[in-house]
Amino acid sequence: MYGEKIKDCLVREFREETGLEVKPGRFLFMQEFLQEPLHALELFFEVEVTGGTLKIGTDPELTPDKQIIQTVAFKTLSELQKDTTGQLHAIFKNLIDLDDLYMPQHRFL
Repeated sequence: MYGEKIKDCLVREFREETGLEVKPGRFLFMQEFLQEPLHALELFFEVEVTGGTLKIGTDPELTPDKQIIQTVAFKTLSELQKDTTGQLHAIFKNLIDLDDLYMPQHRFL
C-alpha cells in the first residue's frame, strides 16, 4: 500500500498470510527477485511471534481461485535445506548459519 512503512507492511503481511501477529526485529538482507511477470525487492527480517495462531492465510491481491499459499510451518534451517519441492529460496541452499544473513546497517522508517 502506498505510504505504508516497511515494518508495518511486514506485520500486515504476516497477519494476512499466516494468521500470526509479529514484532519486527533486525533487518537481515535484501534480494532482488526477477521472474516473469514479477520484479520485486525481497526484504528479510527477524520477527518475534507475539500472538495469533499459525494457519494458511490468504493473499488479498489474488482472487480466491488464484491463491498460492498451500502450507505454512515453522522450520529449522536444516529442515529447510532438506526441501525437495524445488521451491526453496536460493539464499538458504548453501547457508551454514542464519546469523550469516545479518546486514548491520539499514535506513527504514
